Amino acid sequence: MWVELFLCLLLAHIVADFFLQTKNSCARKKESKWYGPHPYFHGLVVFALSWLVSWEFRFWWCAWVIGITHFAIDMWKSYRDDKVEWFIVDQCMHIIVLATVAFLWCKVNEWNIPLGIEARTIAICDAILLCWKPANIFIKLMLKRYSVNMPEESKTGFNAGALIGNLERWLILAFVLMGRYEALGLLVAAKSIIRYSDQQVLKTEYVLAGTLMSIFIAVVAGLAVGFVK
Repeated sequence: MWVELFLCLLLAHIVADFFLQTKNSCARKKESKWYGPHPYFHGLVVFALSWLVSWEFRFWWCAWVIGITHFAIDMWKSYRDDKVEWFIVDQCMHIIVLATVAFLWCKVNEWNIPLGIEARTIAICDAILLCWKPANIFIKLMLKRYSVNMPEESKTGFNAGALIGNLERWLILAFVLMGRYEALGLLVAAKSIIRYSDQQVLKTEYVLAGTLMSIFIAVVAGLAVGFVK
């Protein structure tokens, strides 16, 4: 079933694009564009992971197509500003390629998830990872897009806001998957305990905007998993 293959390819994409790339390597890729090794190496990583999750030797040429198109899309994006609009377009193009490859492959080949793994399990893994680093990047770009005041990142590399956001989204995702929607109200109420003085209005706006986007992302991810049988 092509949806199962798509979910596996999506998992490989998320790992390669968000967890096997550092912030510095992304910056260097954007700076060097065609002339640096970073985009080529990243394309090879995407190819390798896409081939790996297929558990099918003959899939190598489809994985190669995914790697090449990923490289081309990244090169296109390297000429764009760091705006949420381009981030969304970039990820949508990657997802369209993955869905197209999965659909066409399963049109002429029978494919099932190996090792007896259920499609829902892969979908949950996708949702957990999406609620992690991709969500952090999306929310940060959205806050920047609407000029919401953001606190400076800690020089130690520890970002309490990102940690809280991750835990918040994972909890919401778990509640949605269990069908315990009433628990969302308790979580929002617990978040409302935070109080700021009148002089900290901008910080309040930052927390509120981040919380609402976290809820939106986690709920959508959970509902999407619900469609996978």
